[in-house]
Amino acid sequence: MVAQVKKIKASHVILGTVPHVTIAPIAHGVATGSARTGKVRPGSRYFPFYTYPWISDQDFDPNADPHITANEARAVDSAVDQYNDFIEAAVRDARNAGLDWYLIDMAGLLDRLASRRYIEDPAAQPAWWKPYPLPPALAELQPPPDSRFLVSGPTGRVQGGLFALDGVHPTTVAYGILAQEVINIMRLSGVRFFSNDRPTERIGPIEVDFDRLISLDTLISNPPRSLGSDLKLIGWLEHRFDLVRRIVS
Repeated sequence: MVAQVKKIKASHVILGTVPHVTIAPIAHGVATGSARTGKVRPGSRYFPFYTYPWISDQDFDPNADPHITANEARAVDSAVDQYNDFIEAAVRDARNAGLDWYLIDMAGLLDRLASRRYIEDPAAQPAWWKPYPLPPALAELQPPPDSRFLVSGPTGRVQGGLFALDGVHPTTVAYGILAQEVINIMRLSGVRFFSNDRPTERIGPIEVDFDRLISLDTLISNPPRSLGSDLKLIGWLEHRFDLVRRIVS
């Protein structure tokens, strides 16, 4: 891929690292460990098991429910890290060769937003880690959006908000965070931004309008009122149908 990009002879190139997919809430860490946080041990990044977010810790059965183990999650992260090491080295080598290449560290961005892995467990935070400052419009929401699976009730959103209901892809406001980071790097490389009328160049900070994104993101501005109970129902159905499948087989 790097060789093909170099053939394009672009003025500026931005490569992004690969996020750690085990942070996405589709892989719910089951808190069953001996540590206070429920992880495999104090200071660990990993929970003993990862399963679907609609299966509660109390209902989780490692002999019946689909899951991966802490070691398997660590292996996934290790593979991602190796890709990221190569991507970072490719950008470094290109810059040393005089090319205007840049890196957007999407993996680091998601790590800095990882609620259960780092934010709620200071002992697991690596030396480089610091929390990502949400844009003011998002930070002022109650509760502020986080990386947990979205849960809402009669009073609105209870948790989550950075991941859509598939537990994998960002919500509209989270895509805004990514867009802002890309814009910042484009500005660093000297890319010019223009107003809607095109001839007028935009001067000064180029900032995403998060108030507008909040209004467009219905999972933030108008979340489902029964998502918490719906998840419990999904978990109950999944458990019952799985029981039926096992009896039949």
